[in-house]
Amino acid sequence: MAVELGTPEAAAPPVELRDVRFSYGREEVLHGVGLVVGAGEICSIVGDNGAGKSTIARLAVGELAPTAGTVRLFGENPARFGRWNLVGYVPQLPPEAVSRFPATALELVSAFQGAGARGRRLSRAERRERSLDALGRVGMDAHASRMVRELSGGQLQRVRLACALVNGPGLLVLDEPTNGLDRESREALCSLVASTHAKRRLTVLLVTHDQRVLRSLGGSVLLVEDGRIVRREA
Repeated sequence: MAVELGTPEAAAPPVELRDVRFSYGREEVLHGVGLVVGAGEICSIVGDNGAGKSTIARLAVGELAPTAGTVRLFGENPARFGRWNLVGYVPQLPPEAVSRFPATALELVSAFQGAGARGRRLSRAERRERSLDALGRVGMDAHASRMVRELSGGQLQRVRLACALVNGPGLLVLDEPTNGLDRESREALCSLVASTHAKRRLTVLLVTHDQRVLRSLGGSVLLVEDGRIVRREA
């Protein structure tokens, strides 16, 4: 049975997993996982390393396909989903994988932009304006012209958050976003996520092992144990 998190009946929830199983090769790592995250919810997934937390996030955004069961993203199969402007995703990624990217912060954010209204192609000026606005929302507009490799870990995570927010999504998926950050950077990132959620009623699905992040963001907390999730209060 799926864990229900305040899903409104009138609209398809941003994230829905029903009796989902997933295997890496012959090893099944998720066993009948059920989860529904409603619009405007903050849902954090916690558990031991290797328990399947990141696998759930990757299934939710269509990066992986389930071995069995059903995954829905805003009511649609992720394999056929086309409204990717509704989804912002910050995957777990070693900083060096991004820092080698030969671009400025502004160019990186611009690369993540989708089309404008009704699929209209954005002009170069519009893309720049939207990218600067996204960087401004995470406090990084003053660093727009800096190369990505010159940024600190905390600054890089802010830019990656700007990449996820530039299209104005309704769902933000964060996989261990505070890994490797110092206290000040961690608190700043949590504050940004919390304020964005409050202003825009953004749905947030967060994978973390950091109890301090859970205390900062609140919301519902799900514990992954033996390839299954069990709800518990934050």
